Amino acid sequence: MASSSSLSFQERYDVFLSFRGEDTRNTFASYLYAALSAKQILTFMDHELERGDEISPTLTKAIEESKISVIIFSENYVSSTWCLNELVHILECKKTRGQVVMPIFYGIDPSVVRKQNGSYGVAFAQLENRFMDRMEKVNQWRAALTEASNLCGLDSKDFRPEAKLVQRIIEDISLKLRKYLSLNHHFKGHLVGIERKIEKIESLLSIGLKDVRIIGIWGMGGIGKTTLASVVFQKLSNSHFEGCSFLSNVREEYERHGINHLRKTFLYELLNDKAILKMDTPFVASPYIFDKLRRKKVLLVLDDVDSSIQLDALVEGYDQLAPGSRIIVTTRNVQVLKKVAENIYKVERLSDIESLELFHLHAFGKNSPLMDDEVLSKRVASYADGNPLALRVLGSFLNSKSKEEWESAINKLQIFPNKDILNALTISYEGLDDKGIQNIFLDIACLFNQSFSRDDAESILGFHDSFVKIGISVLIDKCLIENDAISTHGDLRMHDLLRQMGRTIVRDEHKEPGNRSRLWDAEDVCRILERNKGTEMVEVISFNMSDISRDVKISRSAFSKMCNLRVLKIYCDRIFDTKFKLYLSQDLDSYLSDTLSYFQWDLYPLKLLPSNFNPGNLVELILRGSLVQKLWSHEVQSLPALRRMDLSHSKLLTEIPDLSHVAPNLESLNLEGCTSLVQVLPFLENLEKLSYLNLAGCSKLGDLKEISRSTWYWDLVKSGGIKNFLSNICQQKLRFLKSFTNNILSVSSPEAHICKKFPMNLTSLNLSGIPIDALPSSIGSLSGLVHLYLSECEELKSLPTSIYKLKSLESLDLSGCVKLEKFPEILEPSEHLKIESISNKLCDLTNLECLWLEGCSKLERLPPLPPALLSLDVQDCESLKSLADLPLFCRSVNARHCTSLEKISDWPAYPHGLFPEYSRDVDFFGCGKLDQNTRNTIIADYAIFKMLESEISDLVFCYPGDEIPKWFSYQTSGSLLNIKKLPPLWNNDNFLGLAICVVLDLNKIKHPLGILINFKLNFITNDDDCPCEFRSHQVIETDRECLDQQVMRYFPKGLLQNSNKPSNLNWPSSCSSEASLHVWPSFHDFEEDDIFGNEYCKIKKCGVWLVNKEDLERLNAETIKSKRKRRGFDDECCEASVSDQFVSSGSREEEGDDESHPTISSKKFRLM
Repeated sequence: MASSSSLSFQERYDVFLSFRGEDTRNTFASYLYAALSAKQILTFMDHELERGDEISPTLTKAIEESKISVIIFSENYVSSTWCLNELVHILECKKTRGQVVMPIFYGIDPSVVRKQNGSYGVAFAQLENRFMDRMEKVNQWRAALTEASNLCGLDSKDFRPEAKLVQRIIEDISLKLRKYLSLNHHFKGHLVGIERKIEKIESLLSIGLKDVRIIGIWGMGGIGKTTLASVVFQKLSNSHFEGCSFLSNVREEYERHGINHLRKTFLYELLNDKAILKMDTPFVASPYIFDKLRRKKVLLVLDDVDSSIQLDALVEGYDQLAPGSRIIVTTRNVQVLKKVAENIYKVERLSDIESLELFHLHAFGKNSPLMDDEVLSKRVASYADGNPLALRVLGSFLNSKSKEEWESAINKLQIFPNKDILNALTISYEGLDDKGIQNIFLDIACLFNQSFSRDDAESILGFHDSFVKIGISVLIDKCLIENDAISTHGDLRMHDLLRQMGRTIVRDEHKEPGNRSRLWDAEDVCRILERNKGTEMVEVISFNMSDISRDVKISRSAFSKMCNLRVLKIYCDRIFDTKFKLYLSQDLDSYLSDTLSYFQWDLYPLKLLPSNFNPGNLVELILRGSLVQKLWSHEVQSLPALRRMDLSHSKLLTEIPDLSHVAPNLESLNLEGCTSLVQVLPFLENLEKLSYLNLAGCSKLGDLKEISRSTWYWDLVKSGGIKNFLSNICQQKLRFLKSFTNNILSVSSPEAHICKKFPMNLTSLNLSGIPIDALPSSIGSLSGLVHLYLSECEELKSLPTSIYKLKSLESLDLSGCVKLEKFPEILEPSEHLKIESISNKLCDLTNLECLWLEGCSKLERLPPLPPALLSLDVQDCESLKSLADLPLFCRSVNARHCTSLEKISDWPAYPHGLFPEYSRDVDFFGCGKLDQNTRNTIIADYAIFKMLESEISDLVFCYPGDEIPKWFSYQTSGSLLNIKKLPPLWNNDNFLGLAICVVLDLNKIKHPLGILINFKLNFITNDDDCPCEFRSHQVIETDRECLDQQVMRYFPKGLLQNSNKPSNLNWPSSCSSEASLHVWPSFHDFEEDDIFGNEYCKIKKCGVWLVNKEDLERLNAETIKSKRKRRGFDDECCEASVSDQFVSSGSREEEGDDESHPTISSKKFRLM
């Protein structure tokens, strides 16, 4: 379960008074209590005399249920252990519950409290004598006094008469309570998924450093920026700063009252000086204010700033603040922060599990609903897409409603968004100052349902239009679109709620869809096209044919009124599997708009494009799977803007027009699957900007003779009948050549299809599968070559020594080159194949990052490895006996089934400050000859680093061995482990996760087999209840007999908590006293013991480790110390060596070639 904020604690009192009764009960404390009561501030004051050493449960509860604790330090305060224990508990509540603490130094100097000298020193001498056998208690009291004295408080000597002190305390408490209530109305109840975010903000603030810094919190509307800033403010304001202010709703307040009102507000709160309220134009740099601020460490939060003008005016002269001061700014616009913020934190959406929990809390008042409501809950959570505001609003709205009302409301939300959510999000849209950027936002909202590439958006909305590029950047800055975290291609996405908001804005333009600027609903579009209901208002049409539920007959004049149509995008997910289609009974006699820049019509149903269509503004033409035989029946005059044409799988297409003069800017031409296309005219010769040509599947294409321009990518895969591909291709300004053997390169002489003179601009050369026995030496002239693929060249026997000249090479793939026996002597090395030896100069590849040697069965040793190596793959190198010293940053080693491997050297310890940025992945499964020291190294390096690094992902380690690691405190022989007594309070804040280790006997495996190792873990309380049953499994894939193997599985705490949600079970509390583990092999998920599985795999031993942060860090430190001792270097040596590696590498590149010490910047090397 995600952790909740301290704000969820019940708070019964506004103020708790802590005081020494004999000093102030009948004087100052009584006056203060009366004044607080007169102001309706609910205050707890203990009217009973102190008895004994320990405070009563009533007082303990009163402290915990108070918002503010006021501690009145007086002459004899520390002579009472009662008072001292009160103080300790108050400070604990400050730490755990965010309670505000206000010290009052009444007739005692703060330094006496801080240093425990004077009368406090006398009192402590007596306490130390009295508690000789409990000195830890005395030390605890001393620490509490020191901590409390460092808090921002009031000294009675500064106020005369005493009534002024009382009045000042009342003012301060009233201000704190107002701010407290103001902050808390945003997030009544539990806060979900916030703890990790708080920790990140605190790390960015770097409390304790003496600089003055601004940090930014950035994110979309409703994502939790204000909530996060509020919780951090409440946690830090009273403990680390002397003055604090939380300025809410800066954007709104700026519009209503102006900048001076905002300045007065926060300066008054920071300095508590009424004179500021009387100033006409207060500003930080004024001498009066500057003199006060430079002596007072402050915390300022500026919430919801939406322009640099506002921020600059508010933080003017901020560098004059006292050392250690901090400013937090929340905004939807990242540009506001870029000039002034030291760090910027983007608030991410909640996870699916966190979303459900937050929704449940508001919809049901508890973490989990009844199982009948779970499906509906997930629909709402999916709709909210991780936005906390939406989850809270919808949860509260659906609270106490029937299932039928839920279903009706959820269905309605798909079309009509909740007004409260809509209003919060619309602020960002209205904050777009430029109407053009607003239109870009609406275009994206209506065009794309899922993630999209920036190139696609720019191409559709205005190819090479700088305004579109700028507009998209502005939308990213203002969190109206964002990088898609799931995509591996850097795609963008728009939050579902923002997309719906954009579509609602368009929907509100007019009641009739045909009078709206953008159309995206398939049924709306089909009705308009059938009935000719479109108007000049329509600018964009985009819909998925997969969404239509019937065949649609389009009106012949369907587009006649749409004279402002810019984008026509009729697409389908699968052009070969579309159930319903669009039909035209006859040709379109109406024109398509001259403003049309993007024209996509998958399965276009006509033989020609409309004869009166003027495509002068057309940038992209996409007619995939169309029925066109040719594009136009007449000569086209000009296509100056056309950059992409995709006619793929238009099986009736017989010819394409001469584009050499009419489309000079064409960059991409896709004719894949055009099976009736007979000839590609010589006009291709003159398309100087053509960068992509796909002729795959053009089975009737007979001749491709003179293409010698700057083509960048030729995808001629499986192109069927191409008969001639002349050697003049080698004279091109080619950057990428991809060729296959079937019909393209059919001449036996390698020089006929791999020229002696390669194109100099070549960056990637793929000759995989070509039956060549050697590469020409001219390969070394390709100074810009980055990727060279020679895999499956089964006749290749040698490589030229000139290969060392490939200074830009990052990848060299020689996998499957079975006749290649030796890698050449590398004057500036490279590597990978089924080889027997590798040059010792491999380490001269100073930038090599990846080395693949999989399946080099004769390779017995490795030379010294390059210093920048990140990944090493030696799987199935059955003769390999040892691994040389692994480079510092090597993260991945795959040595699976290296059956002769006996030893690897230690990984060097990470230098200070780099851990845990780099993680390590290792696989030594089937390496049965590894010695025990090496096994210990593997376990320690991998397990420790990975566990410290992981918070939400489970981890798996596989390695040979028959001994459970010693730090697994619970272990046994066999498959059943009973833990009779768990440590008290084991499930505390230091608990990181749970590790399970199993020793497997796989000796009976003779053929490829996948075994499931199943885990079932129960936690039991003292009354024999079973609140948690956790189940998981691990697949073990092996293809041969193995000696004993170990599998270690680590489950971080966050994953354990979340795993029980579907079962409505709670992760055990610290009161769980017993546990049991059952492990069994099977071929089926979560079945009982599988006899067939047991036949091949036996569970020899199993163990459990309750992973504690302190234990893990201590084990990590011990491992580093041990390795350094063995390797004979210390921290400084380690860090210096790292620096030397990369500085020297960089300096070589800058200084140019050094003939005596040549290097190569190769990054990847495959020799399977």
